[in-house]
Amino acid sequence: MAAAAVTSCLLSLSAAQAIPTGGPASTSAAPSGTTAGASSTRSSTTGNTKLPPRRVRRKSSSTAESKAPQIRTLAPKEPDTSPAAAAQQNELLKQWQPTSVKSPPAVPPVVSSASKLSKPDMSEAEALKLLTLDKRALDLRQVADQVNKLRRNITDSPSSPGLRLMAGTYLYLMGDIEGGVNELKTTISLQPENAPARAQLAKMLDVSGDHSEALTQFRRAVELGPNIAEIHYLFAECLMHGANTSDAINEYRRAIAIKQDADSYSGLSEALLMANDPIGAMKAARQAVAIDPSLARAQVALTNALLKNGDDLASLRTARQAALLNPSLPESHLALGRCLFTKGDITGAVDEFKQAVGLDPLNFQARNDLGYALYKRGDIPTAITEFRLALRLNPHFVEAKNNLEVAIHSLYSEGGR
Repeated sequence: MAAAAVTSCLLSLSAAQAIPTGGPASTSAAPSGTTAGASSTRSSTTGNTKLPPRRVRRKSSSTAESKAPQIRTLAPKEPDTSPAAAAQQNELLKQWQPTSVKSPPAVPPVVSSASKLSKPDMSEAEALKLLTLDKRALDLRQVADQVNKLRRNITDSPSSPGLRLMAGTYLYLMGDIEGGVNELKTTISLQPENAPARAQLAKMLDVSGDHSEALTQFRRAVELGPNIAEIHYLFAECLMHGANTSDAINEYRRAIAIKQDADSYSGLSEALLMANDPIGAMKAARQAVAIDPSLARAQVALTNALLKNGDDLASLRTARQAALLNPSLPESHLALGRCLFTKGDITGAVDEFKQAVGLDPLNFQARNDLGYALYKRGDIPTAITEFRLALRLNPHFVEAKNNLEVAIHSLYSEGGR
């Protein structure tokens, strides 16, 4: 009995020591409560049992950030805006850009309002040539063809001031003064600083009878082109048409100071003659002939100066020279008629005056001279008609008014007899 009890005790002890080390059988067989606590205490004392996992404490974020390496950043570098750097950058972009991708269109720079005005497409020398064109020396058919071509070109380029200036000039030469004025106004709206265009407009306005506006445009043209002799010359011609002789003399002299020209000297001679300076007129006329002996106007100016100074023989010679140089110039026949009248050839004078009137029907001076020659020949009614036409063309022409009064008085005196 004692041996059996010892054996059973040993068996129970060996069964208590044989505790499984893990697996699903041991996990499911583990009791709850104090029994599990006792078994865990016993397993910690044995070497073959597995220890429970160790709990890891996480560090706070502030501690981790404090021990993280500090990264230093450099200050941003200012971009290089030099032309060389820009060209290098563009070259690199071209090398790395795919061939199928098109480069964006260039952005146009910001322009000011002044740059929106049309740029000059005609040189100043070409514009000044248009100022000095004489319609009596041109073929009207060629001028008409030129106008048609210019109109087609203007349709393609309506903002071209050069085309507008040419069109206006040729329209004026054809006799379409209103059309020429409109084209020149358009030219000035495209190019307000165009001095030759303003002078051309002023000349047309003077011919059309708008003398005050012509003077305004001429003064503006002189401000824009103070060193252009042609503008001073045309301004002086306009002043002469308005009987402003003293200012005309000054403008002629300004033109001569810039460029010695036969036309300017001829105009100065005519102005000095009107200012009762026959000696100065003679000097200016001789200077004009010395510069250009083939200029009919210079010969006419010299003829009138010689007549004023009483040199009838020399004046007749220069008058015939003027008529030979330019038979289509009314002033040539007018000067020759005066010389013939002075020598007593009334019939020859009437013929020359009639030629002058035929070439320029609006020449009030030629009509007055023709009327006076007819009056001297005894054809008083026809003379009265010519005087009246002269006054209709120029109501302020005092000479024609006096001649008309004398002719009417003579006509009534003969009728009373």
